[in-house]
Amino acid sequence: ICKIQTRAVMGLSPRAHVPHLLAPDPFYFKGSLCVPPRPDEPRILKTILQAMMRQAAWDSEAEDAKAMIGPGAGGCGMAALFKVLDPLGKGYVLDTDLLQLTKEHEANVPFANLCAIVQEVELCRGGRPMGYMSFRDVGKLIFPITSKEHKAMCDATSDEEARSVLYILHFSEPCPQCGFRIQRDSDSAGCPSVVCSNCKAPFRCFVVGRPSLEGPGATAADRFTLCRLVAALASAAENLQLDRKRLANEAGFDQTCLREAFNYISSGRPTFDTVDLRQAFRDQQIPVLEKEMDLLWQRYSPNFGAGVTWEHFRNQLRYDPTWTLESCTATNRLLTAVIQTMVRQAATDAGAEDAKALGPKGCPLMALFESLDPTSKGFLLDNDFWHLVQDFNAHTSFGSLCTMVQEVQLRRRYESSLPGRFSVREFGVLIYPFDSKEYFALRPCTSDDDAKSQLYLLQHSEPCPKCGIRVQRDFEASACPEVSCPKCRTSFRCVRVGTGHEIRGLSVQARQQLCRVISAAAQAAEELEKDRLRLSQLLGHDATVLSDVFSFLAQGRQSFTLPDLRRALTHLQLRLSERNLNLMWSRYAPYGSATVGFRDFIRQLKPLTKAGPI
Repeated sequence: ICKIQTRAVMGLSPRAHVPHLLAPDPFYFKGSLCVPPRPDEPRILKTILQAMMRQAAWDSEAEDAKAMIGPGAGGCGMAALFKVLDPLGKGYVLDTDLLQLTKEHEANVPFANLCAIVQEVELCRGGRPMGYMSFRDVGKLIFPITSKEHKAMCDATSDEEARSVLYILHFSEPCPQCGFRIQRDSDSAGCPSVVCSNCKAPFRCFVVGRPSLEGPGATAADRFTLCRLVAALASAAENLQLDRKRLANEAGFDQTCLREAFNYISSGRPTFDTVDLRQAFRDQQIPVLEKEMDLLWQRYSPNFGAGVTWEHFRNQLRYDPTWTLESCTATNRLLTAVIQTMVRQAATDAGAEDAKALGPKGCPLMALFESLDPTSKGFLLDNDFWHLVQDFNAHTSFGSLCTMVQEVQLRRRYESSLPGRFSVREFGVLIYPFDSKEYFALRPCTSDDDAKSQLYLLQHSEPCPKCGIRVQRDFEASACPEVSCPKCRTSFRCVRVGTGHEIRGLSVQARQQLCRVISAAAQAAEELEKDRLRLSQLLGHDATVLSDVFSFLAQGRQSFTLPDLRRALTHLQLRLSERNLNLMWSRYAPYGSATVGFRDFIRQLKPLTKAGPI
């Protein structure tokens, strides 16, 4: 009977009685209880997914290169390696710092590839590009993705927190009973037995604490190994950029294709997860390993988030080339001429800053100002400066003094300043050194009254060591230096005594020193104007060249940053000290701004005597 029934069942038509499976993959179903149906397959979906797989392959090579450093960032530690890349203690690492390391060991690494490392770090970090790598970013480059240190770098919200977590990981051990981190004092280095301060469980701890994360400096071998790792990361970053370029040059590829691919992977939702990504690879019959999937998820999902958004997906696959010399339509000769003019401007500004050291010492600004303004107009004219230089027979022309007034007003950009009228704020910028506290106090001032108040606070008060509020002693209490902060009630010694009037009148020696500073500033302004006129004659009054140079610096954006300026100087092999670079940036960037727009850029390069300030 069983055999007959079996034959009868086998004889039935399979199309009439056996249900047809809608999806051959058991992990993918179309129905109301499962994921929604996928949109139509995009035109080059498989090409996009294959590009993602190549990204995972390059990331895998970078992970393999991290084995050169060794566990825990090698014997010297992460802090020592970061100091190798940041010898000046800026707190961050630039692409020029990576270039310095590779030049030190004569490694054949193009500078564009080092720039690509910073770009890749910014892509994986997400958010607004900053142009540099923080302590956490460098830690992610050095520590393997599977290490606890890498996870600590991803979870930390600041560099200080990252350093603290690294210290705990390297110089403490978890209690086997409660997990509380314990370390031994250096005095008890010979006895490994400790008692947990939380659960009182005894165990053996072989980690001895030290005061901070900073340890012995990196050896020559550590620096060479770090250079090899940087070279490997640069090669991987170059290949990632080349893959994006190949994808962008693919026939039929555009922004719409990326959007369609994202909608296909996410099934129309605003984000997709690892299950959606795995299913997309299955649909296109692309094999993917678990390690590659983890690397892809780390790249596309910031800090291992729950989903990948369209913005993160697009940024990882969009080709955004860095600027090159060929991208500038101006000739290399004109491009170099513009950048060299900017370098000479910084050198001239440095010479004017050095001359400020010859100025009168201990004289209040208002006393110097009133000596040049005997009629109390409230502002200075070029004639007032001319009278001063004539009193001491200085070899300074009247035209250079007029140019000096225009130059200072060009840099300050005060809305309330009238052309040709020198305010107290502009006079303070002319007198005080660039790195002085008086200079920084005058920069944000919006009026002369505000400037006078700020200078009075600096000269006749001291900050509270606890809360920072400025405190001064009364004139009657000049014999007792002890004061109490009116805000936090902290007692401290204050040697400043308040006064209600400014010192009036200057000695002949002080006026002569002031004349030296004015003459040096006028000479510097004349040199700056001559440089602008020479550049204008070279360019032939063609504003297109300046526009091309600006696009070259800004990489096609609306503004450029300080790292962009560093990168341009390095590409053109122009050396500039850190002080001169800061002076150049102070000239071009408006106060409080981290970027330079085209208007601020061009106004510093066009002649004043022909067109005047823009």
